[in-house]
Amino acid sequence: SILNTSRLDIQSPAKTKVVRFQLDYNLESLLLDFVTEKDRNLYQNLLCQIRTVGQEIRDDDLTQLLREARGCISILDTNFRLFVQVVLILRWAHRSDEVVVEYKGFLQELCSAHNYYTKQVIDHLVSSFKFDNEEWKDSQPTDESIKCFNNIHHVIKSILSLIPMSKEILITSLKKNYPYMKKSSHEHETYVYNMLKIIDYIPTMREEILKIIITKLITLDTHSPRAELESSMQEQSEQQAEDIFEIDNCEMETEIPDFAETHPVAHSLDISLTLIFKYIREYCYPDGKTIDNNRTKSLYLDMFKVFEAVILPTHAIHHVQFLMFYIVGIRPPLAVLFIQTLWKKVSNPNEALFIRQASVFYIASLLSRAKCISINFVQEMLNEISKWANNYISRQEESLNFDFGLHRIFYTTCQAIFYVIAFRYKELVQGKGLVLLQGLNLGKIVTSRLNPLKACVPTVATHFASVARKYQLAYCYTIMEHNARAALPRVQRDSAGVEIVQEYVLDAFFPFDPYLLIRSYEFIIPNYREYSGSTEETSLPSIADEDDEDDFLDATFQQMSCSPNFSYSFSPGLSTDKRALINS
Repeated sequence: SILNTSRLDIQSPAKTKVVRFQLDYNLESLLLDFVTEKDRNLYQNLLCQIRTVGQEIRDDDLTQLLREARGCISILDTNFRLFVQVVLILRWAHRSDEVVVEYKGFLQELCSAHNYYTKQVIDHLVSSFKFDNEEWKDSQPTDESIKCFNNIHHVIKSILSLIPMSKEILITSLKKNYPYMKKSSHEHETYVYNMLKIIDYIPTMREEILKIIITKLITLDTHSPRAELESSMQEQSEQQAEDIFEIDNCEMETEIPDFAETHPVAHSLDISLTLIFKYIREYCYPDGKTIDNNRTKSLYLDMFKVFEAVILPTHAIHHVQFLMFYIVGIRPPLAVLFIQTLWKKVSNPNEALFIRQASVFYIASLLSRAKCISINFVQEMLNEISKWANNYISRQEESLNFDFGLHRIFYTTCQAIFYVIAFRYKELVQGKGLVLLQGLNLGKIVTSRLNPLKACVPTVATHFASVARKYQLAYCYTIMEHNARAALPRVQRDSAGVEIVQEYVLDAFFPFDPYLLIRSYEFIIPNYREYSGSTEETSLPSIADEDDEDDFLDATFQQMSCSPNFSYSFSPGLSTDKRALINS
């Protein structure tokens, strides 16, 4: 037996040692002696020696150990869990072909003969996704990394084939082993890459795997606040300007900046989203050029289920939802289907209130931002939404007044109408479009006793009022001025006696406001519409908050000529700075 004579070198900082397996029995005899309690020390010494040598074990010694282990698979019951665990600790995927063949065979035969080891084996394989020391360029693994990961996936695929019920174990393991938020970006990158590779050979698990990834990315997204990213981008922009100034008259190459140093969590999010965008593109364009409509539709349906389950109910995330923006942009009919499905949720009174409200936010933002959506469909949706709003008003008693809590969906829907019109009015008034706008009965909505302008985000109300006055759609300023004078916050006490100030204004959440992640931004650009500016009017009534720094509001009062942003973030959008960084 090789266990009698093998020599395993260990490298230590102090000196080089030689460790020998000095055993009088082959592995099977050693294991049997342990079970019968004839000699337990040899087995324990073997475990200690393997753990001591660890990753420094030579390929030929590991090969022989695995061969002998395969020869006694039948006796490796629960008494030898520790032996199996010690063998699983050894990294093997990067080793010689002989080691890889023996290791694969050992794992497959072990799970086949003793299925209670399946969880332990799958956990080991999944955790191996995170072990990669090679740096990737443009989210593309090296040839060596691909070879190692392919070896791991081959074993997973074979185990799932042998034990179909192990799919549940795999899903649980993928959740459990997902890198913690603050782990390195490369660890996130390798893990997401390998989760997507599993979909290639087990397509039936795609929805579950995407749900795991996206759920984890939402955590990264919520820990990457827009204000922090904008501040980081501003600092990088200023630093680049200083560097260029210092090295004036010198040519230098500038790399596209990212958040690797300034905001590692955002950098991990950026890299992970890049991998998913690439997966979507490669799946929908199997030959790299022509879209496969059936594949695209099937992927969209899985993505929408994940969207319904984890993205739609999550408030105020900034980037993960752009996965849906990207896939519907690949095939415009999907954008129509997406919006129509969301509108059914809004129209359904049995849906949860927060789901209906979030659906309105997504409809308004997508109608405004997506280039793939034709102006004809925008007009159709405006007609549908305004008809719903007018019918809602007609159903209410004449005595009803403003009630933010009771009519929240109505106010959210009205704000969506105002937002889309203010954003795309230049296209909406072309040709017969103005007649269609005038037929929306906006005057009835605006002057309703429910007073929707009072609940709107001030920037939305201001821009809509400007457009409505110019094209005589409705006159809003008298109402807005009255609302401004009567805008007194309501103070209440909760059950603990703490004062709560309630302000009756809708959340400034528009899911497709400017995208700030730099690496994955390239996937968003082709279908993304920037705000093209306000109306020509410059003298608007001073009803807006003078301290509001929103770029959209700045565009109204300052008439910015360079593609101003239509963004309702709580701090100013910096996508202009981002473009400057990318182009520098």
